[in-house]
Amino acid sequence: MEDPANFETLALVFNRSSRFARLQSVQCALAGRNLYMRFTCSTGDAMGMNMVSKGVQNVLDYLQSDFPDMDIISISGNFCSDKKPAAVNWIEGRGKSVVCEATIKGRW
Repeated sequence: MEDPANFETLALVFNRSSRFARLQSVQCALAGRNLYMRFTCSTGDAMGMNMVSKGVQNVLDYLQSDFPDMDIISISGNFCSDKKPAAVNWIEGRGKSVVCEATIKGRW
């Protein structure tokens, strides 16, 4: 799955779902017989969860055509950890981060 030759094919399939969503990488984690895939994408100015879901579904449909015995358990297996704190987001990153600094003068 993570082979660069495979990535090009997956990116073409994923990118068909939107004018803005672009697949950047796929990270895989194997747990027993289950494969968890973390898709990293750019979504322009949007948060893009719907774009990502559509792109991921396209990839899963494509993979299932080559591997008909593959069972898709869920489009989100908590590897994205959407709307909940998780160490994987600190390690791998999620969304955009901003650092801001201000000096507020007091009236002394």
